[in-house]
Amino acid sequence: MTQGRRYVITGGTSGIGRACAEHLTAAGAKVWITGTSAANVTAAVEAGVALGGSVCDVRDDADVHAAVLEAVESLGGLDGVFANAGIDGEGKPAAELSTRNFQQVLDVNTLGAFRVCRAAYSHLTRPGTLVINASVNAQRPEAGFTDYNVSKAAAVALAKSLALEWSGEGLSVIALCPGYFPSRMTNPYLNDEQTAAELLKHIPAGRFGDLREAGATVEFLLGPHASFMTGAVVTLDGGRSL
Repeated sequence: MTQGRRYVITGGTSGIGRACAEHLTAAGAKVWITGTSAANVTAAVEAGVALGGSVCDVRDDADVHAAVLEAVESLGGLDGVFANAGIDGEGKPAAELSTRNFQQVLDVNTLGAFRVCRAAYSHLTRPGTLVINASVNAQRPEAGFTDYNVSKAAAVALAKSLALEWSGEGLSVIALCPGYFPSRMTNPYLNDEQTAAELLKHIPAGRFGDLREAGATVEFLLGPHASFMTGAVVTLDGGRSL
């Protein structure tokens, strides 16, 4: 099912993005990753995470178009995209948030995903799939994370909107809403004993996610057997959204 399929994963040098790239590569896919650091992209490719990669800031239209084109030319086409690149919010009460930083979170988490999907649109095979990484926070917001919550809720709305417009062309668009998985973004919370204990109180499964679960889930969502799931919002959160 995965052998020989061609995928782009943004934010593929760490966390969920890297785990998914590793999983898909091991399953026989041809994977192209992006990251904002040339050193990190090179290190990931040399480690066998992906076939190749591009340095790309998803806030920049030209960067995104160039990265997608490089991927298409290197892979010989494109079957799916995991628009995964994202950043955390300020972690402050709403009344103390910086408008400038709020705009940056939206620019990466929401508009960044849009730029990637738009750039890939004309290159994707039909049938093809776009998975947008949102968050459980899109469905069950956390206090103190207004900027992040809003950006991820908008990412879900983006996936649904694109599904309305593109599904008839053979493109499936799905929103993935992960809960807490180990990553560069979440490690400050998960590695703090008190914070981790508080977070686990709200997760019925009683544990944090395993990155292998993220890889297997994304493999299925990008594959041909999930095409009728277009427009779906898929939770991967141990029940936290309940």
